Amino acid sequence: MIITTLFYFPLVYLAVVILKNYPMCYVIYRFWAWSILLPIGIIPWKIKKGKMPENPGFIIVSNHSSQLDIVVPYTLLSDHFAFLAKKELAKVPLFKTNFRGMNVTVDRKSLVSGMDSMTECSDKISAGINMLIFPEGTRSKKAPEMQKFKMGAFKLAISEKTPIVPIVFKDNYKRLAGGKGFFKSFASPGISRMVVLDPIETKGLTQKDAESLMNQVYQVIEKELMS
Repeated sequence: MIITTLFYFPLVYLAVVILKNYPMCYVIYRFWAWSILLPIGIIPWKIKKGKMPENPGFIIVSNHSSQLDIVVPYTLLSDHFAFLAKKELAKVPLFKTNFRGMNVTVDRKSLVSGMDSMTECSDKISAGINMLIFPEGTRSKKAPEMQKFKMGAFKLAISEKTPIVPIVFKDNYKRLAGGKGFFKSFASPGISRMVVLDPIETKGLTQKDAESLMNQVYQVIEKELMS
């Protein structure tokens, strides 16, 4: 990961900082992701049990159990998307470049930051950019069991009247287990399955329905994860 990040960094800097061409940067990140996974024997595999919405500007939510959850989607999702990620990632050397307009960060301890990040997500959705959000907020330490979801993604989907697409990473916690430090994780080669489920519509819902929507999405992801 370090070697490939250093190799692609000049191209990412050109696309994000100078040209502000985020679709171009997305293509670069697809090459970056493949160049990480293939040499170590991790094969991304998409299983379609549902169809992506025809119109862009929807919200993708998934379980979160591994650092691979950030890498694998670039190889399997053809359309440009942006991440909602914790603020700490924007401080990591090299990685912080892609948060200069391409992705969105949030300080999980700040209500104001949370509101600002939702506004930024809303702007991207309005511009036809899909958002990928991990509603657990952070990686589960008991994978495949998920943590409780936070309601931000579901309130956002209702306010934007945009569908939610649940996806499930079934193997990432096996391929790269989370450790207490970057060099304390354990990795293994193998298949990394990403299951795409049917979109869940939000038209006609109000903010009073956010909790039930959240529970519905949790249940469909959990059912697929445990199957």
